[in-house]
Amino acid sequence: MKKLITIVLLAALSLPVFAQVTETSEQKWTIRASAGYYPTVPTVALPFIAIAIGLANNNNETEKTDITFPPFCQIEALYSFNPRWSAGLAVGYSGFEMIRKDKATGEIKGRSYFTLLPVTAVGRCNYLNRPAVKLYGSLEAGVFLPIGTDDFQVVPNVQLNPIGVEFGRRLFGLVELGIGLNYVPVRIGMGYRF
Repeated sequence: MKKLITIVLLAALSLPVFAQVTETSEQKWTIRASAGYYPTVPTVALPFIAIAIGLANNNNETEKTDITFPPFCQIEALYSFNPRWSAGLAVGYSGFEMIRKDKATGEIKGRSYFTLLPVTAVGRCNYLNRPAVKLYGSLEAGVFLPIGTDDFQVVPNVQLNPIGVEFGRRLFGLVELGIGLNYVPVRIGMGYRF
């Protein structure tokens, strides 16, 4: 019985050695999809829109306006130059929808959309780079491209994400804290390394 207990204890102590996974090649490319519930650009524009809607509906007793904000969504492709530095390109969606409804019947009278396509270059620095956990910070800079408008105006775009965490190996989840023109304060998502 003592030999069996000794074998079990040695096996339990040696498990961490056998559990380590060594990868034959470093994964260079990462694809990530993420969403942030509080998009910044519509939130910044909202007071001005609310004033305009209030002035337009000031004498209108029969209609009301509902504003909906879908989450900020983004897809990124990153290339790792080394275990610390990565760079890539991100394309996202930001916007909101205004729906005019009849107060009495709820019938929709009209819809207006405000849609922006943020395109940014992404630079990233890994503070901690372990196989299953990565702690990093990133900076995104680029432009907002308006969609569905006749007058084409490009607006600058900057997003700073000082703290980000990826947990998992090839298929992973992510959580980022950031501030900027895309979203604030948190975004979540998932990605894949290859």
